[in-house]
Amino acid sequence: MNKLTSIISTAILATAFVTVSNLPIDPVSMSSKASAEAVKKKKRHPGKRLYLRKTCLACHGKGGARSIQNYPNVSGQPEKYIAQQIKDILSGKRVGSNDENGAMRTAPMTGALITPEGKVRINDEEIKQIANYLSLQPPAKVKPLETPLSEDQIKAAQKLYKKKCRSCHGKGALKPLKNYPIIAGQNKAYIIAQVNDVKNKIRRNGKIKTMYGMVKKLTDEQIDLLASYLSQIDRSK
Repeated sequence: MNKLTSIISTAILATAFVTVSNLPIDPVSMSSKASAEAVKKKKRHPGKRLYLRKTCLACHGKGGARSIQNYPNVSGQPEKYIAQQIKDILSGKRVGSNDENGAMRTAPMTGALITPEGKVRINDEEIKQIANYLSLQPPAKVKPLETPLSEDQIKAAQKLYKKKCRSCHGKGALKPLKNYPIIAGQNKAYIIAQVNDVKNKIRRNGKIKTMYGMVKKLTDEQIDLLASYLSQIDRSK
């Protein structure tokens, strides 16, 4: 009798195992996973998609932190400042000098965002989303200079910065006044190009006129020193 009971128990357990193992995957679990993936995708910043789609990546790099040539790193900049500069470039309020190829420095942006017929390919809401996305991105990592600044050069640059730039761009170039950019850690070539554009009164938009008196007597050597110093301030830490 005990033997028979044992055989029956074994059969019942085996049947139960087969039944459970052949059950379909729990649709609730599958639904939860799908929902989690949907939420993850939904949380992706809409500005990132626009940043890529509008070809901003080509000049400003991944996340706005890997600029090429003399274009700026725009990651971690104030949102309102970014948005206003985009609008000023598209409206023609902000222009730039010509690059080494003879083309205006703002031409790549206007070429990408304005049709040959003059129609703007981006609206205010899209600009706002891109600006918000970029403002939330980590600042660019410092690109070391080919020849590091000496201690004397750093001291001279700090003194020059305090005299010419600190009142608007803040201590350490990290805390600017409202509607001014953060220039610490900026691309050296970009800083040089912009200071020269301001000095030559080519750039006139925004708060730029407040810089005219500050930079008009700067020599090329002083501009290079300032740009070198500012480009080495690490905001990525």
